Amino acid sequence: MRMLVLPLMLAAAVALATEMKVAIEIDSASAGRTPPNACYRIDSLCKAQGWEDSIVTGTDIDEASELAEYSVVVTGDDGHNDNDFHTYQSALKDWVRGGGGFVGLGWIVYGVYRDSAWEMDSIMAVSCTGDYGFLTSGQIHVADSLHPVTAGVNDFDIQSHGEYANAGLQHGATMLGDYTDASGQASIAVRDVGAGRSVYLGPIYFATFQGYQNEPYYDDADAMVLLKQAIEWAAGDDSTGVAGPRVPSPRAELSAALPSPFHLRTTIDYSLAAAGRAALSVCDIAGKVVKTLASGNLPAGPGQVTWNRTDEAGRSVASGVYFCRLSAGGTVLSRKLVVR
Repeated sequence: MRMLVLPLMLAAAVALATEMKVAIEIDSASAGRTPPNACYRIDSLCKAQGWEDSIVTGTDIDEASELAEYSVVVTGDDGHNDNDFHTYQSALKDWVRGGGGFVGLGWIVYGVYRDSAWEMDSIMAVSCTGDYGFLTSGQIHVADSLHPVTAGVNDFDIQSHGEYANAGLQHGATMLGDYTDASGQASIAVRDVGAGRSVYLGPIYFATFQGYQNEPYYDDADAMVLLKQAIEWAAGDDSTGVAGPRVPSPRAELSAALPSPFHLRTTIDYSLAAAGRAALSVCDIAGKVVKTLASGNLPAGPGQVTWNRTDEAGRSVASGVYFCRLSAGGTVLSRKLVVR
C-alpha cells in the first residue's frame, strides 16, 4: 500500500451530479456474482441517472489515488467474513475527511472491531456495534422531510429487515428517519465528517450476496428515491429531484442557547441568509424530535425562539442533555442544551 497523498484526497471533493462517479464496494467473496442482486440494482440506478459507477472490492480502493477517482463510495459489506474493511478503512476514512462522500447501507453497522475500536465509527453517522438490531415489520418512518436526503420520500414498508445500530448516533450526526415499530432507532442518518459527508441507510443493504437479502427494497419507489438522494447529498449535490421549482438552500447560523444549563426556559438565536424551508427542533440524545420550535418557509435574517423544556404534548421533559437542531436546505446545525 502506498502512502496517502492528501492533495489527491482533496481533489476527490464534491462533484456535480452530471460528473458523479460512484464506487459500489463489495465483499471480495461476492466478486463475479451475476444479476439479479442488490449490488447490480444499485448499478442500474447509477446508470439511469447518467452516473459513472464501478463495482469494486476494498483492495481496489485502498489508496488515495484510487479513491480520488470517485465522488462517493457506497458500501453494505456485513463486515465479518472476507473483510475488506481491514484493507481500505484507513484510506477511506482519510478520504472522507478530505471531502469524499460515503453511503453506508444496513449491515455496515455490524462493523469491524479492532484495536479496541470499531473501525468505521470515525466516518459513520451511526455507531458500529456487534449489538445491532433489526425489525421485520412496520415501516421506515421519515422524521425530517426538509432535508435533501429525505425530501419527497414517503414512509415505506419494511421488506425483509430494517437494520439499526443500538449504540445510536455518532457525535454531530442527525437522524432523518426511524421505525414505526422502534421509534427513536435511526433508520436514516447523516453526518458532516471534516470536509466530507456520510449517510447511513439502515433499511437498505446488500451484504455478501450469498442470498438476495432485502431485494424488495430495490423495487420500492420511495426506497430508491432515498438512495438516489443520499448519493447526491454525499457527493455535495443538494438537489432533490422533487418536481416543481427548487427551494432555496439558505446558509444558516445557530447560536448557543442562553442560558444552558437551564431549569425553566432557554432562548435560541438563529439566522438564515435567505428565505426558505427550514425547521428548528429540540432532539434527545438519540436524535428523536422532542419539540418543534419553528418550521415552514422562514424569512431571511435573524430569528429567536424560546424553549420551556416541554415536549410536543406540553409535558415537562426530564433533566439531561438535548440538542437544538436547525435544518435549512442542505445545512444541518446543532447545539447542545442541558436541562437541570
